[in-house]
Amino acid sequence: MTQTVCIIGVGHFATYLVAGFESAGGTMALRLFSRTPQRAERVAARHPHAEVFETPQAAIDGASVVIVATRPADVETALAGLEFADDQVVVSVAAGVTLERLKRLIDGATAVRALPVACAAINKSPILMMPENATARAVLEQLGRVYVLATEDQFTAGTALVGAFYAMMFPLMDHLAVWTAAQGLDDDLARALVVETISGASAMAEHDRHLPFKDIWTSLAVPGGISERGMSEVEKAGGLAAWSGALDAVVGKLKGGH
Repeated sequence: MTQTVCIIGVGHFATYLVAGFESAGGTMALRLFSRTPQRAERVAARHPHAEVFETPQAAIDGASVVIVATRPADVETALAGLEFADDQVVVSVAAGVTLERLKRLIDGATAVRALPVACAAINKSPILMMPENATARAVLEQLGRVYVLATEDQFTAGTALVGAFYAMMFPLMDHLAVWTAAQGLDDDLARALVVETISGASAMAEHDRHLPFKDIWTSLAVPGGISERGMSEVEKAGGLAAWSGALDAVVGKLKGGH
């Protein structure tokens, strides 16, 4: 059965979701509401079966799945006074919004947390979800691969990795591309080499998924070779610890810190 999906909050992040639904085939009916109707109209133009509604209640009425894509601080305001049907599934993709917080706002509807990232637009996002829900899964799987987590703490850690680390990869890639270009390579070639190298490593990790990452590293790092030499410098500078430290800081922020 074709789902009818409502998105409340058509900001920057929602554009990735709509683009992903469109590139997945665009057969799903989308009902959009935004406090900025002009933005919603622009986003709706990307999808053959999207419609913009003047009120959030009109948007959610008749939808089997409601995706809350507002900023985390705006969730209560966005859902205040709305009446949900018991058979609706409400999926919050707002980072840090717990299931209990969402449940308090949606009457008897089913609450689900999810976290896609920007590559949902090209249907390649790892997607965190909690708890398992077949209706929500059928919608989210159009955007990438769904991974179900069991606890709020797991979801927070997963958000740090999938949400923050994904974005942090781009400054890293930029740094590597700038370094490569500074060695005399063409800018476009430097960029392509960085992308292809990371893509190749990811593909190898997927192909050899039965192997621990350390075993793959050992197979590549010839004693006294260039990879070992490079990694020794990274370790001297605390490079690997800096990454886990960054994710610890993200977890702290998600739990209410600064």
